[in-house]
Amino acid sequence: MATTAASLSSHGVEPAVPAPVAINASPVLDTSVQALSSSSAIFSFEPHIKAPFDAIQRLFDHLRANPENASSLNAAYPKRGIFKTAAMNNANSDQKFTIDLSPARNGRIPEALREKLAGDGFNEVLDFFEEVNSTYVAQIMSIMHGLIGADLGQVHKTVNLNYRLCDYNTDTADPTSDNGCGAHTDYGTFTIIFQDGTSGLEIEDAEQPGLWVPVPGDATVVLAGWCAVILSGGSIQATRHRVRRTPGVRRLSAVLFVAPDVEATLQPLKGVKVVRPFTKNVMDGQLDVGEFKEVMGKKWRRREGNEKSDDGDDTETQDSEIERFIWA
Repeated sequence: MATTAASLSSHGVEPAVPAPVAINASPVLDTSVQALSSSSAIFSFEPHIKAPFDAIQRLFDHLRANPENASSLNAAYPKRGIFKTAAMNNANSDQKFTIDLSPARNGRIPEALREKLAGDGFNEVLDFFEEVNSTYVAQIMSIMHGLIGADLGQVHKTVNLNYRLCDYNTDTADPTSDNGCGAHTDYGTFTIIFQDGTSGLEIEDAEQPGLWVPVPGDATVVLAGWCAVILSGGSIQATRHRVRRTPGVRRLSAVLFVAPDVEATLQPLKGVKVVRPFTKNVMDGQLDVGEFKEVMGKKWRRREGNEKSDDGDDTETQDSEIERFIWA
């Protein structure tokens, strides 16, 4: 792990806490995020690429002020939409607006619409995410390779990325609610979260479930998801997190999600040490990444207010359902 810490520092990435790998590890801590849980795969780094929050705010404001452009944007990806504003009318959902992009979705957006959005931050946003991808994703993948002793590249060949902009706006169905984003663990390999300097992101201490630790508002963090847990044989622990709103305070974030190839079999990689028993379904590779995302997606879309439940009063959380599915 000392070697890993050195490689992190050489790339301008500092390990915030040690991941729970089965080796004797004592990495250098980044003092700005020492409070984060010591039993999850969490890193903090000072990126030389800064998120264009002025452009992000302009893009959100443009889409809200120009509903015809917002409708055209959603029509480019009718399956799920791109600009999501369920919080305008649903006081029980996450109180945020989102813009969900990806390399695949971006290619569907008509050139005429791109030109209308260009003056209000759209191109700057895409340039930012493309630069983050080309600069940091391979580095972080290499770091995780060092942690688990197996090459994640074997199931990350097709660049399965999603870009999300979040606007924790004060103008929602419940402006007094502190629920910006409900507690959850991401599904993919890892997530990079850029914040605008406003606090609100919190990490659950895995050793003390229910204890939420605030993350500094100016910290850029990398959190592992459920796919990393499975691929690593359980040696990497996913990070449960949430966002608390401060009433009257607008908060913006930019998030890059990295996941394995959609058709990749989701099971521990060859060569990793399985440190916790998985179910037979997982060990036998009976599910691929795309199917796993669909299982999880129903829960998070309901939490965000973008999909209604078919199960009546479905009280099981996203994480408890996944834990029941993967752990023997």
